[in-house]
Amino acid sequence: MSRKNHIILNNDCARNIAVNCLLAFERDRARIQDTLDLIFRRCEIDSRERRLAQELALGTCRRLITLDYLISCHSKRPLRRIEPIVLQILRVGLYQFIYLERTPVFAAVHQAVQQVRAAGIRGADSFVNAVLRSVQRDIDGPVTSDGPIRPRATLWLDEKNGCQFKTDFLPDASKNPVKHISLALSYPPWLVTRWLKRFDEETVRSIFMAGNSRPALTLRANRLRGTVSELLERLNEQGITARQSGSAVQLQQSASPRQLPGYEDGLFSVQDYTAMSVAPLLGPQSGERVLDLCAAPGGKTTHLAELMDNRGSIVACDISGEKLTLIEENCRRLGITIVETCLVDDLDNLIERDGGFDCVLVDTPCSNTGVLARRVEVRHWLKPTGLRGLARKQMELLKKAVRAARDNAKILYSTCSIDMLENESLIQDFLQENPSFHLLEEKLTLPCSFGPTCNTARKSDEDIDYHDGGYVALLVEQ
Repeated sequence: MSRKNHIILNNDCARNIAVNCLLAFERDRARIQDTLDLIFRRCEIDSRERRLAQELALGTCRRLITLDYLISCHSKRPLRRIEPIVLQILRVGLYQFIYLERTPVFAAVHQAVQQVRAAGIRGADSFVNAVLRSVQRDIDGPVTSDGPIRPRATLWLDEKNGCQFKTDFLPDASKNPVKHISLALSYPPWLVTRWLKRFDEETVRSIFMAGNSRPALTLRANRLRGTVSELLERLNEQGITARQSGSAVQLQQSASPRQLPGYEDGLFSVQDYTAMSVAPLLGPQSGERVLDLCAAPGGKTTHLAELMDNRGSIVACDISGEKLTLIEENCRRLGITIVETCLVDDLDNLIERDGGFDCVLVDTPCSNTGVLARRVEVRHWLKPTGLRGLARKQMELLKKAVRAARDNAKILYSTCSIDMLENESLIQDFLQENPSFHLLEEKLTLPCSFGPTCNTARKSDEDIDYHDGGYVALLVEQ
């Protein structure tokens, strides 16, 4: 690898941090948020620059396919011949003045040019300036979903607001919907094709728009230490803009959970509304013996314990001691005492010693296709073969749950995927192989940012701005 591939910028401003995160993502398959957290621990960055760095790094990664297409439309140089750091600088610059409406174009261009000069790559400053200015000249201005729209010339910032260009640079959706959706909304063609076979085009666009949104931070009040309204009052007293969203509290501003009032006191857990609906469906009762088979970092484990009023016993399993430590730390913070952690490999010995379980939660590792807004790298990393491999592992875990369950126990299968292979199809295969089990209830929730194309069952609940997608299936022996 050439020296140019190792160039990084000083982590002294948001734009440089974003570029470095994207370099690590492409070079080392590093998660954007992990790199951000590492930089924030090592460097003194004020809160405003931290928020901007997150927006630029995560947002650029979400829109990567679209940004690269724009670059290819305005540059004679193929993407593969653009130095890695220069390509990242171009992407971040374009993201700023297309998707961040408040960023002046001249500022984004100036910063990008200064960045390539700091990287010391000869001639790159004029190249970057030329590409960004070419895109700038092609921008016609903002549009809304209420006004006249040219679909081949419009990139949507969200479900209501878009940026319209002078040229019809996107493919014709009527002739090639897969390519149009892929390039306009920044998803790989194979995933667009896969979901168009299952959902209508409007639903697919809604799913992808939700995946491009900035998900709100949602908090689940710890019922062992207070109510939702008490948590909301505590936040508002400290100047945190938040509101009650169903059975949760949703923040209306960016914040670090650890810095929020009540975190150290164990008043809440961070959990999306869809994930919050899982544990109540299993319906654990005080005094029961419950197994959480894939428990880390412990969000659903602690929710189960709260629903049980911290009475009974829960065994929380996972594959490594490091993951179990996360669960234990969460339990201590929340004041939960009924959870015992166990490595998955030691579960059989534990069952032999103490017997089976009344309820089993199988919240399996999955493709994360229901949480693409949060797991921004997934759309770039996931492949069809990966889905099949995940489904095999999920079936193995479900079978392990059966072996751990007592007679007539309830088993709840859960994923944060919306792909049928990991959900409905897998459950049907399981039921054919295990005829003593009955599907009591199943539910697929599509991710949604609540705009005009949202088609989920909670469309009328305007208190919730965003929720993840996911799937649950409640199984019982007949």
